[in-house]
Order: sequence, then C-alpha cells, then structure tokens
Amino acid sequence: MQTVCDSRWLCKPAHPPMLRFAVTVVLSAFLLFLVQPLVGKVVLPWFGGAPAVWTTCLLFFQLVLLGGYAWSHLVVRRLEGAWQRRAHVLLLGCAVLALLITTLSWNTPLVPASTLRPQGSDAPTLRLLMLLGLSVGLPYFALASTGPLLQAWVSRRVPAATAMRLYSVSNIGSLGGLLAFPILFEPFWPLRSLAWAWSAGFTLFAVLCASLAWRAPVVPRDAAKESKLEARTVARWVVLAALPSALLLAMTNHLTQDVAPIPFLWVLPLVLYLASFVITFDSDRWYGRGWALSALGAFGLFMAGLLLYPIEPSALVALVGYLGFLAIGCVVAHGELVRLRPQAEHLTAFYLAVSVGGALGGFLVAVVAPRVLHDFFELPIAAGLLVLAVAVSLLRSGQGPSGKRFFPVAVGLVILFGWSIKSRGLNVLETRRDFFGVLRVERDPRGLVMMHGRVLHGAQLADPSKRRLATTYYAPASGVGRLLQSKSGPLRVGAIGLGVGTLAAYAKPGDVFRFYEISPTVVSLAQGDGNHFTWLSDAPSRPEVVLGDARTSLEREAPNRYDVIVVDAFSGDSVPTHLLTQESFELYQSHLASDASVLALHVSNRYLNLLPVVARLARELGLHSLVVDIDKGRPEDWALSSLWVLLSKDPASLKLDVPPEDASTLATIGEGPLWTDEFTSLWGLVVW
Repeated sequence: MQTVCDSRWLCKPAHPPMLRFAVTVVLSAFLLFLVQPLVGKVVLPWFGGAPAVWTTCLLFFQLVLLGGYAWSHLVVRRLEGAWQRRAHVLLLGCAVLALLITTLSWNTPLVPASTLRPQGSDAPTLRLLMLLGLSVGLPYFALASTGPLLQAWVSRRVPAATAMRLYSVSNIGSLGGLLAFPILFEPFWPLRSLAWAWSAGFTLFAVLCASLAWRAPVVPRDAAKESKLEARTVARWVVLAALPSALLLAMTNHLTQDVAPIPFLWVLPLVLYLASFVITFDSDRWYGRGWALSALGAFGLFMAGLLLYPIEPSALVALVGYLGFLAIGCVVAHGELVRLRPQAEHLTAFYLAVSVGGALGGFLVAVVAPRVLHDFFELPIAAGLLVLAVAVSLLRSGQGPSGKRFFPVAVGLVILFGWSIKSRGLNVLETRRDFFGVLRVERDPRGLVMMHGRVLHGAQLADPSKRRLATTYYAPASGVGRLLQSKSGPLRVGAIGLGVGTLAAYAKPGDVFRFYEISPTVVSLAQGDGNHFTWLSDAPSRPEVVLGDARTSLEREAPNRYDVIVVDAFSGDSVPTHLLTQESFELYQSHLASDASVLALHVSNRYLNLLPVVARLARELGLHSLVVDIDKGRPEDWALSSLWVLLSKDPASLKLDVPPEDASTLATIGEGPLWTDEFTSLWGLVVW
C-alpha cells in the first residue's frame, strides 16, 4: 500500500501523526527541565546552599544531555531497521528499572539516602555529580535521547527544516517545566510528593515513547548517497553552541552574586537561553541578521559599560543590560547555528555537536574557571569570544557585507571586555575564589571589609583603639550585641556563619565560642591569612572553627549545651532553607543548655521577609520572641541597620535593654508556612 507523507502527518495511513511525535517530545522536555530544579533542591542543603550547586547541576544535566544525544547518533548511524526501535525501547525499560531500584533502596524516588551526605567541605563537585547520577542519571539519559532520535526518524519522511521544528517545540516544553516548578509545584507540594509525581510522569512517558518507537517508520541508511560532513563545519557547530552555554552560566554567577542577590534570578538567564532555541529553531523568519547584529552591538556596548563601571547605577539598569546581551547573544549564535544545519542524514550529528558545545561551555565555567580565575572574569571572556565567533562565522559563511560591517564592532567589544577585566577592583586588596563563591577584601576609609558579591561578610575598623569594637550587624546596639552583653559568667556560644569573626568581639576570658563555616576560604581569611582581620586572634581564648555545613556538623556532634546559638546565613539570595526548617530548629534546641538559653537569628535581607517563617516555627516549638530592628546605625563605628530575632523558652531571658521603638515580638507578625525538610518555598516571601 502506497503511503503519502507531508508536514502535518508523518505518514498516512500506516503511521501515527506528527502530533504524537510532538506530544512525546514536549513531555520529555517538560520532565527534563522539571527534574533539574527538583533534584537540585533535594541536594542543595547537603552542600550548604551554595549557588555553585546550581551551576554544577546544570553541568551534570548538560553532560547527560550530551550522552543522550550521542546515543541517538549511534543508534541512527550504527543500527539498521528495527534494531533502532529495539535499542531505544530497551533503554526506556532500563531507565524505568533504575528508577524502581533507587525507589526501593531509598523509599522515595530521586531523593538519595542520608548516608550519602558529604562529610567534608572541600569543593564537592565530584560528589555532587555522583549523587545526581545515582538519583536521576539513567532516566534523564533516556529523556535526553528521545528528542533527537524522534527527529531523525521524522526527517526521513519530511524536510529537515520541518523536523527541526520539533526541537523548537521541545524547548517550549523545557520552558514549561522550568517555570512550573517554582510557580505551580514548589509552593504547594512537598519534595517527596513531587518526586513521586515526576516518577509517575516519567513512567507514562516511557510507555508512550516505547509505543511510538515500536511503530516508528525507520528508513534504512544508504551511506553511498550521504554527503560528506566536513570537520570544520562540525567545529563551527560546537563553537556556536558552546559560547552561549558558557555565557549562560557565567551570567548566572555574575548576576546572583555581583549585581542583585534576588531569589529566582537564576531562572531568568535560563529562560532567555531556552527561548533563543524556540525562536531560532522554529523558523528562519524570526532571525534576521540586520536587526540582530545591530542589537548585539548595542547591548554589547551597554554591558561593557556596566563591567567598566565600578558599581552598577542600579540593579534594574544592570539587569536590563546584562540580560539583554544574554538574550540577543544567544539568539544570534543559535540563529547562525541553525543556518548551518545539515541535510537530514546528518541531523543526529548536528544535535550531538550542539550538545558537545553546551557541555563544553558548562564545563569551562563550572569546573575550569573557578580553578584558574580568581574572580568572575568568565563573563567578559565568554561575551568577547561570542561576538568574535559570530563575526568570524559570518565571514566564513560568505556573508561578506554583514561580516565586514560587524567584524570591527566585534573587535572593539573584545577590547572593551578585556579592559573591564584589567580595571576591576580599584579598592580591592585581595580576591579569592572557591566552590562557594568569590570573596574580596576591600579597603574602606574606616578599615577593611570582606564582601561575597554584594553580601557584606564583615568589617573591622582600622583605628587601633576600636579594633575590638563589634561592627556591622553585630554592633553593640544590635539584637545579638545586646544579648551577649547582658550575659554574665562563662558562656558557650555556637555561631553558624563565620564571616570575618566579628562575633568574637564579645568573647570574654573563660568563654567558648565555636563557629560553623562551610567555606574554607572564609575560614582562612578570618583566621588571619593575609593579615587582614584579627577578630579571632584578638579573642581572649582562641575560638573554635568547624569546617563544613553547620547542620550536618551539629547532627554528628553530641549536645554542646550552648547558652546562645547564633544563626547568620540568610543575607544573600541563596538562602540555606535547611537551616530554617522545623527539623533544624529542633536540632538547635537539642544543643541548647537549658530553657533559658537563646537562639538568635539574623534575618536582615533586602529581598526576603523571613519573619513569617520564623513566627510559625516559634509557635510550633512554643518559643517566646524578641525582635530587635535597628533602622539606623552609627556610620562612624561601622554599625549598620539589622534585624535580629531572639527566641527562648524562658521569657525572662529576653528582657533586654532595648529602646521601645526598636523592639517588638513575633506576635505582631503574620504567620507564614511551616517550613520542613520536605517543604520550603520562597515565593510568598519575596519583597517585590
């Protein structure tokens, strides 16, 4: 029976319609990008809530995506006829089996057993990659391989350009999965329920895909008729895919730490990155060199100016400049990539090269850059290389007029981006970098300050007579300052978050101060490396420092019988929510000496109102409260405004000498959701 094929129906009447292929591809992409933030949130607390955890997760998913694309390429190139279908159905079956095994081993899919938690605080990239592989590696691999394989089968029956529209459709599914997690699922579903729901969705996908694959119209290869694929063409595919990927990760790092530590800001760059695939792979009519290259040059100048300026004029202006360049840069690079698309027989090789580029760009930013660059220099480097690669690609594509006009613009932008690297840090004495971010020791007219991006980690006055005076959020008038000054006799104080060790200013002879800090670089600087800060060395008795995630450390320790526990870890955008759950509060209570002991929480944050969460936890645990809100500090003594919440089972412990206008209780605060290890959501707490 003769079959008739067109772009609407894959093949009539013997084969399923194109719509079934599109639905399967969209479902696979939706699950791909839904599981990324889901699994990332599961493992984030195990590594101290560091922003680099998300970057490493992105690298893992790019690497597995590369593996899935490689599988699709090998299946199409090496297997004939029905063996292509059988191989993919076998892979789907193995993925479902792997998900079942981990579910039986851990009692919940996707959520690793607590025995796999890291024990140290060294750069945990390999351990994190291992955890992700055990949790979701094979199912993610199966999802990743589906899109290019189905497109390869479709391309045998319809034009390659029509088949490539499935890639655009898949990125719509990716956007849906990425946005659905923080908006629709995270605020309402516990993590384990989400994990079960995702696993059910994956099983449905596996059945649907296996059914489709089993009847797919696989056309035998005719190698003799295939055109030759040139190495330089493949190299251009890889480069034009790698640079937008590198720009994405570099931009995410820069925005969340150096521009505005706003929750959910990491979502915007990824949304723009995925949207560029939707635009460019859907149709040639959306991408035009004229407007796109002009916009790339304009936003390139805008971003270069922002990088050259010591401090951005405002977070909003900076976001427009940075995200505008990311969006147009990805559109131009991916637009040029699509114009280099091959014939149908090389479609899987094309997607494999695109995936190699994506993984390469992610690897360079997530793994190589932190080891060879002491600051976030990967952003101007990636931006400069992208505009230069686009210019070279235009010249090599025979686009003489466009290439010749844009090439001098590209060279000028590269010079500006390079200049921005050299001009950084006019008042910076030292910059250090580790897995947990970039730290800068900066000179101020009053003394020295340690900055973690835009987050102040502490400061010390240069005046010898004031060197032991507590500053910033720990000033004598602050909530924690008044608390520690009111205590008499030898104290045992546990502090989560070291900073520069300012809290040690309150240490008296016989006191025991024990700090918990996850960043080895912070510990090194606070202990005097570089001769910048002396809080710890000046203390009457040397404070103890425990390196590693505070909660994991406390869970391993016997009850410490602290008189005061200070928790200061909520100033940035990457709030370690595992330190603000019911289980964590119960852990703190187990380490307090008596009902008169106090838990002190520093909840100052420009973008989050954490008071409702603390109010709910205080009620659940039967704790009395005192909120000390200092709106104005003393600039001459480097005392900043601060918001502290003091909690205790004994209300007498909270009777401090605080001006009435600065004191209140949590009774005046509306209660928020009950955060647990299974449920946390920042969505309703953002100060828009």
